[in-house]
Amino acid sequence: MTAKTPRIRRWPLGLPLVNAARRDPLGLAAQLRAYHGDIAPLKILSTHLFYLFRPEAARQVLVACKDDFVKDERVLRVFRSVHGKNVLTTEGDAWERQRRILAPAFTQKRIAACAGLMAAATDDGIRAELPSAPGESAVVDVDALTTRITMDVILRALFSWRTGRDEAAGVSRAIRGLTRQLMREFFWPLPPVSWLPFPGRADKQRNLATVRGLIRARIDERRRAPAGGAVPAADILALLLAGGGDDSSATSDSLSDDELLDNCVGLFGAGHDTSATALTWWIGLMAAHPQVAARARAEVRNLAPPDGGSAQGEGDLPLLNATLKEAMRLYPPSTATFSRRALRDVRIGEQLIRKNALVVIPIWSLHHDPRWFPEPAVFRPERFLPGAPALPRSAFMPFGIGPHFCLGQQFAMVEMAVIAARLLRHYDFALEPGAALPEPVVDLVLKPSQRLRVRFTRLGEQPPAT
Repeated sequence: MTAKTPRIRRWPLGLPLVNAARRDPLGLAAQLRAYHGDIAPLKILSTHLFYLFRPEAARQVLVACKDDFVKDERVLRVFRSVHGKNVLTTEGDAWERQRRILAPAFTQKRIAACAGLMAAATDDGIRAELPSAPGESAVVDVDALTTRITMDVILRALFSWRTGRDEAAGVSRAIRGLTRQLMREFFWPLPPVSWLPFPGRADKQRNLATVRGLIRARIDERRRAPAGGAVPAADILALLLAGGGDDSSATSDSLSDDELLDNCVGLFGAGHDTSATALTWWIGLMAAHPQVAARARAEVRNLAPPDGGSAQGEGDLPLLNATLKEAMRLYPPSTATFSRRALRDVRIGEQLIRKNALVVIPIWSLHHDPRWFPEPAVFRPERFLPGAPALPRSAFMPFGIGPHFCLGQQFAMVEMAVIAARLLRHYDFALEPGAALPEPVVDLVLKPSQRLRVRFTRLGEQPPAT
């Protein structure tokens, strides 16, 4: 491929670029890739910005040259207005210390211990939302179903807490409201100041009180538990409290009260919304591809008894896990990484990234590039089956890469596999006649532009094939 000098489209002050990113970030990335090639250099006011469209460039920024870039402070300030200062929204020593404290909660052993509660939460959601008698069917709002189940999973994993239907609905509405507000604030010239009036301030404060109130109540309840009382040893809060601080300060191996609350808020939000989104698209894709669903169902039914809640590895359910990965390739919950700011001049390939320039890695574009994924718009789970051709490193990165990769990656994969397996075992999924999957829209995570409604039909029990 012949190298060419990237050109900067002459948009006045770059402001139309901001509007284009707000209206259609996925379409903008596609246009930039088509116009500029693998590196798209842009300018917004005085800020230079680069979109990087090759896996090796992404790996340079996030892995090889990780110390030369930091998350953009402006974006972090917007996120901190909801999440506080947690492992997602901090950098440097504060991030490193918090991540080290949180990491033991996501070991393979801990995740395996959560598999049973994942199965129990799924079964409770199935009983509450889906038909119970063989042959019965119902058309279901898929996003509402997956949100209910994954919210129950993360609350049980974090706090051993089972939320009620009304509480879950209220918290879900609050999260949707906060998501919409954050999307607005990302495109404002300056992040809003919390104590000054701004559009959406009252709703934001009310929704924040709902979400943070739920989390704070669980922490306070645990702190008030009598010494020597029964404490759930397996949940994440117990582990964090074992090393948590009792005041506003924190030692190198403990979380302060504020950090504990902020990280529980972050884990709650990331732990259910991204998994719910991935499962929503997965259910839609399986409904649109019944032959693939039938093969995956046979794999599930041949593996374990219906009441099993163990955390099967990818080797146990290769096709099911391949369908989940292909769903996240087509519809990655996070469509781009946090923008990174260069701390010094850095050369990425043939492009010199000057100090203070921003770089963006569009995950959506990497996942839909025909150079790495032939027929990128086609649902082909075999791309991720054992023996499939190797992908370029970092061409597939739904959870990010490098030191800042998603801490709950393995938790999410086990959670999704447990939920997907139990749904597949008991139900057939089908789109209504003439229906198609909605177009995706970026709403922090990648959501359907319209409600995705799927018909769930209860199947009879079948013995495993011999």
